[in-house]
Order: sequence, then structure tokens, then C-alpha cells
Amino acid sequence: MAGWWRTGRRFLYRRILHADDTPHRIALGVGLATFIGFLPIIGIQTLVALAVAAVLRANKAVCLPFVWITNAFTFVPIYWICWKLGSAIMQTGGSAAEQLVAGKITRMKEMLAASGIGGFFRYEFWRQLGSLMAELGIELWLGCGLVGLVAGVALYLATRWGVVAYRARRLARMSRRRNVDVNARRDAPARRTPSLQRKTA
Repeated sequence: MAGWWRTGRRFLYRRILHADDTPHRIALGVGLATFIGFLPIIGIQTLVALAVAAVLRANKAVCLPFVWITNAFTFVPIYWICWKLGSAIMQTGGSAAEQLVAGKITRMKEMLAASGIGGFFRYEFWRQLGSLMAELGIELWLGCGLVGLVAGVALYLATRWGVVAYRARRLARMSRRRNVDVNARRDAPARRTPSLQRKTA
């Protein structure tokens, strides 16, 4: 747990707060990656996020950790919650439908676990995975889209505010240090004057 925390802090400090880019483009990369990460396109979300970031001129370096919100360990509960939200909005839920969807999401997890890395290079794997995603229906896309949109907008605003605030504080610290250095150099001759007077005497 401590390792994950250190990794997250290092990424935040180096890749976001110190990124050589505008606050808008950094925040846009985070927001886009978060939105796309929630969409039911597991397996290709990284490629989609990088492509959209390139088109919209968002920062691509910050996309990767956020687009992996859905991964082999998290997509089952995320998709389940999103499907529940979508079905509640469309009023298409019910115990039979829930059992059917739960089975399909579990089947997706089993496919990913059984395929390994080599499965990502086989057409049959993607055909079956795409078919399962399509069978989950519009409820899943609706729920994932809404959750991703809210999370993406929230992280965009939080990231932009954080980068601007951090850079303002950093600029203020640098300005104070420069003022201290200037004052120290200005006072240096006055401090040396008594010793110079003793030598000349």
C-alpha cells in the first residue's frame, strides 16, 4: 500500500504539477482519460484516450494512469454499478435482467483472465469481447457515460485548480527567495565596512 502511495505522489508531483504544459491541457488530459476509462471499451481504452487527446491537443502523458481506472481487477464492479445506474434511468431492471448481466460481466472477466497477453493479438478474442459488450445493452453505455462524464469534469476542474494553485505558490516562493538574495547582496558591503576601516587605520 505504501508503494502505491509513493508511486501516486511521484506521478502527481512529476507528471502533473511539474508538467511542461498549460494547466488547461494537463487538466484536459486527465478529464478525457477519466471519461474514456469508464466507457465499456476495456482493452482498447488506452489507444482511444491517446487518439482523442492528440486530436483535442490534450496532454497525453497524464492520460495513462487515469484511463486504467477500468482494468482486469476493477471493471467488474464498475460495469455492474454503471449498468445498475443505466437500467434505473431506463427502468429496465429486474432480478432476471440483473442475473443475466452479472453472468455476462463475469464471462468477460473469465475471458480476460484466460486469454493472457497473447489474447490481445487474436481476432477471435476481440470478437467475443465485443459481442459480450454489445449484449450488455444501452444501459451499460448510459451508466458508464454518465459516471465517466461526472468524474471527468470533476477531475478536470480539480486538476486545473491544483496546477494553477501550485504554480502560483511556487512562483511566490521563488520571488521571496530572489528578494532575500537581493537584500543580502545589498547589505553585504555595509557589513564589510568596519573591517575595511580597521585595515586602513
